[in-house]
Amino acid sequence: MSKPEIILHHYPGSPYAEKVVAALRIKGLPWCSVTTSPMLPRPLLDPLTHGYRRIPVMQIGNEVFCDTALILKELEQRYPTRSSSDIAQPGSHQANNAGLSEMVTTWVDKQLFGNVRDQMPWGASAEEQKANPLAAVFNNPAFLADRSQLSGGGKPINAEGIRRAQPLLLDQLVSNLDTLEKALQGPQRAFLGQRGATNKAAEGGWILNTLTPSMADCSVYGKVWWLLSTKRAPEFVTPTAYPCLFAWWGQMNEYLKKHRHSTLDKVKISGEEALQIARRAATASVWQEGYGLTKKEGAHEAERRKVGELVTVSPNDYGKVPVKGRIVEITKERVCIHPENDPTGEKIDVLMHFPRNGYIIVPVVKAAAL
Repeated sequence: MSKPEIILHHYPGSPYAEKVVAALRIKGLPWCSVTTSPMLPRPLLDPLTHGYRRIPVMQIGNEVFCDTALILKELEQRYPTRSSSDIAQPGSHQANNAGLSEMVTTWVDKQLFGNVRDQMPWGASAEEQKANPLAAVFNNPAFLADRSQLSGGGKPINAEGIRRAQPLLLDQLVSNLDTLEKALQGPQRAFLGQRGATNKAAEGGWILNTLTPSMADCSVYGKVWWLLSTKRAPEFVTPTAYPCLFAWWGQMNEYLKKHRHSTLDKVKISGEEALQIARRAATASVWQEGYGLTKKEGAHEAERRKVGELVTVSPNDYGKVPVKGRIVEITKERVCIHPENDPTGEKIDVLMHFPRNGYIIVPVVKAAAL
């Protein structure tokens, strides 16, 4: 039996990885799991990512998809879900939710993530670290140095300072959980009413009142999973305080169990196997003009960026490591480049895909002058 084509490079405990896993299981897709380190170095991933350091990344053949927002869009494009808000017919109620789904995802990934992260066991005592592996991780000097470098703030993370501030930071978490609770009240009431009024299996109850979970549900799921699985702030995050959120949480877990692939869910492979898959795919590819498989343009006129232009692509918030390459495809939503810089010295022809939102594209001539 051949292995699934979807490969997810991730590490245990990542809420962003759980977001992608939720999408894979909602769609019932088979997938391969490559476990990598939560911090640098990642020698078996570097030949694919060319310096890009955020995790997770998705690999299909010799194509690498960066950022979970783009990964979910790519999954939807390749494997559309019936009645999904992202692929509904133009003009329908479902189609009108596509933009809202992206807005919710941005809010969850940028704000709610930070709220939950701030409640992790930073600054735990030596005794707490011995008793709790999670506390040991968040106080590991190597981990703190790695995350300080990732954040790009120029200052080491002050774990003890975060711990002292947690009672105040908790206000932000519960406020945003209140927002989620309000967003779910309408969909959950409609779902319960439907289930009580008919013998048919009820559909709905999701964040954007769609029939099936959307990208927004997957994004929220990853952060709520992180919060509940690490048992942070348990006295405040309860079914009594957030009945709709916990009802949605139970419904989401039932949906994932029901729809996940029955035999090829999370097939574990090694980093070496993933590299070999990329090498074989690159050899089988028909390259055009030395840097592209297909050519497509559809970006804003004001940009004047073209296929074939040498650029750097980097996140604009954290993990700002530029990847240099020639543009293969550019649209209003994404950019695909054929990388030219190879920090490992191992030559594997890959195509790297990035979302436009949250990333900066700079022509190399201009980048050298900055």
